[in-house]
Amino acid sequence: MSRMEEIKKSNNSTYGSMLRIDITCIDGHTLLWQSQPLLGRLPAGNLLLTAAILFCGGTYSTFPQFAAFLGLDFISETTLHNLQGKYVYPVVHKTWQAHQASLFEMFKDQPLVLGGDDSAGYSAKYCCYSLLEVLSNLILDFNLRQVTESGSSVAVERDVCEAVLQSVASKGLRLSCLATDCHTASTALVRKKFPDIKHQFDVWHVGKSISKKLAAKGKLKEVVDLHVSPWTRSIVNHLWWASKTCDGNPEILIEKWNSVVHHIVDKHH
Repeated sequence: MSRMEEIKKSNNSTYGSMLRIDITCIDGHTLLWQSQPLLGRLPAGNLLLTAAILFCGGTYSTFPQFAAFLGLDFISETTLHNLQGKYVYPVVHKTWQAHQASLFEMFKDQPLVLGGDDSAGYSAKYCCYSLLEVLSNLILDFNLRQVTESGSSVAVERDVCEAVLQSVASKGLRLSCLATDCHTASTALVRKKFPDIKHQFDVWHVGKSISKKLAAKGKLKEVVDLHVSPWTRSIVNHLWWASKTCDGNPEILIEKWNSVVHHIVDKHH
């Protein structure tokens, strides 16, 4: 079939993102062409696109428009979820388990300095709590839970924090220090159920809390003439400096933090 005139019949069909062309010449010979390879009976592009949508944090709702711009046919939303459940999620889970096992082996004889935080707001449906090894900046574990399982956003943060700490501790790791936000639920949890862990507040969250309180004070009629707002950033920066230069000594930290008052009134001696 060297010339177009020799084609007797041509049939085009699509299977998700794959184009298939069946050609029959005037002598009865047939030719099959496919735009992508098959993995068994599954077009490779369908699986790769399904994985790419998940790995980039996207959803199905935004992809059909993108595919339309390219003139690309695509699978249905049901098919996408089926492929992710059958192929992508199991691979992700297996890879994470292998990676996590290597981390536990790496840190098994070390006192761990951890940072814990959640990704849920007050109106979120789910709460994902992650535990970070601060010195290496590696995630050791995480726990995802629906807010309704605990009753409130405050309760679910406490519950997922406890679950992820129990999970890591059950692997025989030494939990030395944990930095969290300033929620009282986290403080009570560590004090009651993990008394051997030194609990500290994360500087970022403390600075955020101070900023909010100064902003609220700055709006009060009796202090509006004190010009609190211009000092807010400098005060928070002073907190970061005090935390960074105290060498882990809480007494020095307090002394350096209290010295911010002298800066504000311009006394440096």
